[in-house]
Amino acid sequence: MIPLMSRCYVFCLFGVLLIAAVGCQLNRSFAPIALGPSSERSRLGIAALERGNLTEAEKRLEDAVRLNKNDINHRRYYAETLWQQGKHQESLRQLDEALKRGGQNSDALHISLAEKHLALQEYTTAHRHADEAVRLNPQDSRCWALRGRVKRLQATHQAGYAEHSAAVFQQAREDYLRAVSLSPNDRELLAELAAVQMSCRQPEQALATWLTIQSLYSQGGEPAEVLLGKTETLLILQRFDEAETSLVSIRQRGLEHSEGGQRLQEMMTAAQGAIQR
Repeated sequence: MIPLMSRCYVFCLFGVLLIAAVGCQLNRSFAPIALGPSSERSRLGIAALERGNLTEAEKRLEDAVRLNKNDINHRRYYAETLWQQGKHQESLRQLDEALKRGGQNSDALHISLAEKHLALQEYTTAHRHADEAVRLNPQDSRCWALRGRVKRLQATHQAGYAEHSAAVFQQAREDYLRAVSLSPNDRELLAELAAVQMSCRQPEQALATWLTIQSLYSQGGEPAEVLLGKTETLLILQRFDEAETSLVSIRQRGLEHSEGGQRLQEMMTAAQGAIQR
């Protein structure tokens, strides 16, 4: 048997790695949206933001906000430009001002605020905005996934009683399941669900989720993190023959020297030693 503490460490570590991978992508809430009539400065600023020219984007969008203080989309894009330059507090101030100027019922605004407070590990505020996004748009999987993500990271990183953390993980799991019911083929969302299932000590369900993700790719076309996640879960379940088969695929891809590959090999070696004893 793999020691319980080792299992818990693996569960939490894998979840954090997943979040890091997902976080590298452009903030989903800033996908192109239908904007109302906007000034030429706003249009040019958004175009500059999309090109990655943050200096120009900031100047154009700052002008747009100055000329039309009540347009929440101007402020939202301006806030994103500030955030991407590391001006986090000013970005949050712009988003809060957008709320005051009529944005209370904008789920996109609450999503942006929740994501940014989550990045700053301000879990209580992040949860409040994620909860509001769910209330405003319960048919959007992003809202449920975001609230589940807040709960999962809060349970992972904040110290507290084990019973409380377990309850929060279960709440996160319910939110992820609702999100998946709305977007059943979202691979990143499914990977996060698998991570939270592991945190809830439900490796059988996590394995089923990894297999679902794998089925969404052509044979052998799944990313390394999917193969590593499935193999790790097989080892936790002590299904060593299947795990060894997956490790062969990992070696064939040259992943055995990666951090994840080395960790899995160590787990397999430890498990085989325990069986021999």
